[in-house]
Amino acid sequence: MKAKDYFLRVAQAEKEIRVLRARVAHYEDLGLSITAHITNTPISSKKGSSRVESSAVGIVDGLNAIQGKLGAYESIVRGAEILIEKIPQERYRRLLTLHYLCGWKLPKVGQELGYEDRNSVYRAHGWALCEAQKLMKEDDG
Repeated sequence: MKAKDYFLRVAQAEKEIRVLRARVAHYEDLGLSITAHITNTPISSKKGSSRVESSAVGIVDGLNAIQGKLGAYESIVRGAEILIEKIPQERYRRLLTLHYLCGWKLPKVGQELGYEDRNSVYRAHGWALCEAQKLMKEDDG
């Protein structure tokens, strides 16, 4: 796999992590407010089963499904962090981190890292990907 494709996959994983974390926060808010909005009236003939209990079970099931997905995406991101840490040039490490892990656009990365013009940050991005590609080949070979 080419380094750019790999890091695009990592950037997508980062976006998915943010979405899933927002969903977790939403479920947690629902869990906190559930008793305020749902009565303790049984919803089935099964003794002890209430709307609160049923809703709580649904929330827990939803959270468990999200946690599994989060773990998969987090392992993708952790792999990228390990790869980036191996790059010898600090500037390239910061560039890849800000762009792919933090989601910054390259012009903003260029400003942060002090590149004088737009083309310079794009060239540096290319060189950073080349360094990552070398390390990926070493890890595979």
